[in-house]
Amino acid sequence: MLTFIKHVFFLISPAILGGVLNMVFVKLPIFKAWQIPMDGGKTLRDGKRIFGDNKTWKGFVGMIVLTAFSAWLFWRGTFQYSYLYGAWLGFAYVIFELPNSFFKRRLGLKPGKNGGLVQTLCDQADSAIGYALFLTIIHPMSWHEIVGIIVIGTATHYVFNILLFFLKLRNQRG
Repeated sequence: MLTFIKHVFFLISPAILGGVLNMVFVKLPIFKAWQIPMDGGKTLRDGKRIFGDNKTWKGFVGMIVLTAFSAWLFWRGTFQYSYLYGAWLGFAYVIFELPNSFFKRRLGLKPGKNGGLVQTLCDQADSAIGYALFLTIIHPMSWHEIVGIIVIGTATHYVFNILLFFLKLRNQRG
């Protein structure tokens, strides 16, 4: 069991480090021109924002680049294996966060806030699900590994969000 958990952490480690580095990156006063919301501030007919202020181009691009860099650090493969696959997985991570942000805006939740246990679980699991699905394209896995990535990835995401809150890199605990 411990070997399996270590294996899952090896597979998700680029997203963990990429996510932490990205939280620091979006707080830095560099690339301010990218600190604009992905939805451009637009609203739908319901008068609610599409994604909200927390989904910025800086964070989107940062997660892709920093996950690629993290994959190179952890996996030390060829350029294609580490950088390109890491970028692919960083892209999966951020793309799968967007539907959750969209639905949170429809529910009237403010950016960076959750609406209870189910919403918190969805908020943590979305990126882990995307990561696992995109990883299966480049690295065939058993269903045990896929479930392990989703469960361990979701739990790790939650724990790191609490840690980042205490380090004042996030505005909400979970």
